[in-house]
Amino acid sequence: MKKKVFAIGLSLALFLVLVSSQAALAGYPVTGSEAASSLARAIQYLHRVQNRDGGFPAKPGGESSQAVTCWVIMALEAAGEDVAGTAWAPSGKSPLDYLETCKDDIQETCDYARLLLALSAAAKDPKYKELDLTEKISSFQQSDGAFFQPGRGEKGMINAHMWSILSLASDGKKIPNQDKAREWLLARQNRDGGFSWLEGYQSDADDTGVALQVLVLLGENPNNSTAVKNALAYIKRCQEDNGGFNCGDAWMASGANAASDACVIQGLIATGEDPQSLEWSKNGKNAVTHLLSLQNSDGSFNWKEGVASSPVTMTAYAVTALAGKPFPVNVNYWKQSKSASKSVFFDLTPEYWAYDSIMKLVQVKALGGYPDGSFRPENRVTRAEFAVFLYRGLGLEEAEGKASNGFADVPKNYWAGQAIAAVVSKGYMKGKPGGLFDPNGKITGAELASILARALPPDKAGSVTAGPYWYSASVEAARKNGLLYPDFQAALPATRAQCAYSIAQLRNVLGMK
Repeated sequence: MKKKVFAIGLSLALFLVLVSSQAALAGYPVTGSEAASSLARAIQYLHRVQNRDGGFPAKPGGESSQAVTCWVIMALEAAGEDVAGTAWAPSGKSPLDYLETCKDDIQETCDYARLLLALSAAAKDPKYKELDLTEKISSFQQSDGAFFQPGRGEKGMINAHMWSILSLASDGKKIPNQDKAREWLLARQNRDGGFSWLEGYQSDADDTGVALQVLVLLGENPNNSTAVKNALAYIKRCQEDNGGFNCGDAWMASGANAASDACVIQGLIATGEDPQSLEWSKNGKNAVTHLLSLQNSDGSFNWKEGVASSPVTMTAYAVTALAGKPFPVNVNYWKQSKSASKSVFFDLTPEYWAYDSIMKLVQVKALGGYPDGSFRPENRVTRAEFAVFLYRGLGLEEAEGKASNGFADVPKNYWAGQAIAAVVSKGYMKGKPGGLFDPNGKITGAELASILARALPPDKAGSVTAGPYWYSASVEAARKNGLLYPDFQAALPATRAQCAYSIAQLRNVLGMK
């Protein structure tokens, strides 16, 4: 089945490069065999609880629910499943068939939006029983840009507004009165930085995670948006010591839960944050590890530890988040450039100065992009990320990655731990005073040059003259071998493109194809 994906389409081979490389390079959104196994077990669980009518119940053995089936459709499509295929029609009826025959009445704005999101995820027409869902939802927009139905008591319902926008975006439609819609939502941000489901209510992590996804779709730039930064700060305050997230101060605040974890993970991914980074960890744990801890032996997910509330829905939430897909699951979050069709990444054209170097490393799975289809060549690189770039770029993974890293700030099972151990054991990278590695510190040009110089074979390193700075000799050696990127500046942090160029040059010097 051909998927309807906005705004960029990738061939299967290139998609696999993106997924496998990115998962290894940035722990983003989920890395490791445990996560892959978790997804597989969750999908098998959903197979087992599917009803003969093709739908899914709130609890195993119950009647099929339109709402739950919609959430499951989105989750399965996010995980790469084809819900229209025979694998999801064991009794001859698929989840889509169930939606066509379902007699549940839809009246609330969020019900219309959820249905459109599910149909779009499965690349289906937005018409449902002769009703054009896109037109229907668009008709809910008010003069101030908000989406809700006043006649149904929805005035001020922020969740109706947000899910309407997500659903219209899923169908590839430009949001009507987009600027007004964005300003309406921004005006409902609470002083603590969070968002609620209803105007005037206290913030909660779940709706704030959804709001982040909506704001990015509406044009807010995560790099400079005060609203996004404040929302992220609010979410951070909802993180528990076990790495998971509670709902927030408004209700059910005690205890991290699967729904909040999922919403937060999706919001972080939408804004370009790494849910597994140290910044989003507590005691070496994060939303992903906490979410994984809530999975049962049958593959389902609890709402909280020991609390099996709405297991099918919780499992759908978890699958969507672990698959690294914000809502809508068929939409890429960054605008497609005019030259996107020429490149794997929509923000990287063949004319870009480091394009060839980047693509060489992508081909050997040393580099990857982000889940939204971008490469973000100008992003600065952390020391942990560079360790992984080098680890994969030099093919160290099979022979050199088993040593313990021994750094106080690199916890056990850290996403880049194996790479850090490998490059340190080879002598390419070194720690910092106090037994630290500083994995989140930005790597400078001086550090990059020193690392690459240490990776040179003796006959290439040659004899260099010490200079006024600790890195002078390394910079000279790197320059002699053509390893330095254009406009090299020792004191400035290196970007992804610059790192790609230098590592590609090192591979050439080492005779690696």
